[in-house]
Order: sequence, then structure tokens, then C-alpha cells
Amino acid sequence: MNKQLDLKQFFVGTLSFVAHNVLILVLFGAASFLASFLSLKYVFGHQNVMLVCYALFCYAFYFVFISLYYEQKPLITSEKIVSSVLKIAVVFALSFLGVMLFKALIMLLRYGADNLVGLSGLYAFLRRGYVFLSAYQAGRFLLYLPIMFMLMFTFFIPGFTFVSSLNGKDASILGAYEKTHGQFLKIFVVLVCLYALLPMAASLVVAQKPVWLGVSHAVLTMFQLVCYVRLYDFFYQD
Repeated sequence: MNKQLDLKQFFVGTLSFVAHNVLILVLFGAASFLASFLSLKYVFGHQNVMLVCYALFCYAFYFVFISLYYEQKPLITSEKIVSSVLKIAVVFALSFLGVMLFKALIMLLRYGADNLVGLSGLYAFLRRGYVFLSAYQAGRFLLYLPIMFMLMFTFFIPGFTFVSSLNGKDASILGAYEKTHGQFLKIFVVLVCLYALLPMAASLVVAQKPVWLGVSHAVLTMFQLVCYVRLYDFFYQD
């Protein structure tokens, strides 16, 4: 029987890790801040260029951080680069497929509303509900939950294979689902806390200026990244 994830112990352990590794996290956080600040400041004038540069930075950022976290030597090899790029491509393909399926479901519902008796009322009800919820921050949070649930299966769990491609462990996507089977609800709670509740709380207290948005993004990025690799460690412990 797989060991069950204790959410309280997980977050307490993560905070303890952060407290004992402040210096390295601050250094990586500074790099994240610089990239975020520059992208926010110049993206509107050089959108395509900044998008490519930021994507390359994110890849290098996660590559180096994870390699250092697992004390990989040598830090960078051509094999790790090729393997990690392939894993990223697969993960993004899965995410894209999930988005397309979600859109197809909406289009199917809309088609049914136009052509099938009984579905027009359901579609109209859902549309009114969407408009009502999107008008409020708490409502937008509720709308975000099903998207996060989909991303859990198409991005975050498959994303464990990217970590495995850098530390030499099992990099099978099916293996990732197998290791996390039976604990999807707890993983979902962790993801909602990291990628919905924390950003929403930050948006309420952080001034909407490039500098402060960059600081907020850097702090969130480092905490989210540490939580993610520690979540990986739990499911991939030997």
C-alpha cells in the first residue's frame, strides 16, 4: 500500500526546507525577479522576442535549479538536455490536447443547444452562471478549479517526468500516474493552494507595478518550485 501524503506535514516540511536554504533560494529568486520584471516592462513593445527569451530562461532556470537540488554532476550534459526537452514537448502536447478536448466539449454543448431539445436551457443556464461568476474574484476562482483539475492530469503529474529526466529516475508518464494513483485529491489540494489561492492572495496585497509584480512573481515561483520538487520526492522516494 502506498504511503499517504500528509498535507500538513508536507507544507511544514517545505517551509522548513525554505528556512534552511534561504541563500540559494534568494539567488534563484533574484534571477526570476529580473526575468519577470523585464518581461512585464518590455513585453508590449517586443512581444514575440520577449516570449521566446522568457521561455528559454524558464527552461534554463528549472533545469539548473533541479540539477542543483539533486546534486547532479556534471550539472549539464547533452543527454539531459535532449531528454528534458523531449519530456517538455510531450507534457505540453498533453496539455494542448486537454485544452482542445475542453474546447470541443464546449462546442459540442453549444451545438446541442442549437439542435437538440432540452439542451438549450442547460447551455443558457451554464452561460449565465459563467458570466455571473466571472464578474467576481471568488467566482473566477471557482471557474479556475476545473481547469486546474484538468492540468493536474495533463501538465503537473506528467511534469514529474521532466524532473526524472534530470535526476536519472523513472521518466515514464504512465509510471507518474501509477505512483500518484489514489492520491489525486491531495495533489489537487496542493496545486490549488500553490497556483490559485496564493496568487489570488498576492494579487490582493501587491501593487500593480512592474517592480512589485516581479517581486511577487519571484517569491511565488520559488515557493511553488520547491513544493513541486518535494511533492515529486514524496512519490518517487526509493
